[in-house]
Amino acid sequence: MAERPSRDFPFNPSDGHRYTAAGVPVCVHPEKVGMSPGKYATEGTMPVAELRLPDDITDLDPYLHDLMHSAAPGVLEQLIDQAVQQIPRAFPEVDVVQALRRALG
Repeated sequence: MAERPSRDFPFNPSDGHRYTAAGVPVCVHPEKVGMSPGKYATEGTMPVAELRLPDDITDLDPYLHDLMHSAAPGVLEQLIDQAVQQIPRAFPEVDVVQALRRALG
């Protein structure tokens, strides 16, 4: 995963993906899958998700929906665990189970 698109990871118009010079696929929008940039496949490390709750409660449902539906394989469980811990602290009035049901529905 890279922080953003760059010439180091040329776009292949035939399949719509970006690759390193060695032909390794590169994700250039890690925030869309809830991950920080890293060479997970290249270095054989496990991806780590990072939930960043919005400041405004009105943005919570759309944020959770978009994040959960675009989560990378193996990351969804991490995001759910973080949501269960963080939402009550940030938004005590929110029913976490209902918010996650809306996000995953």
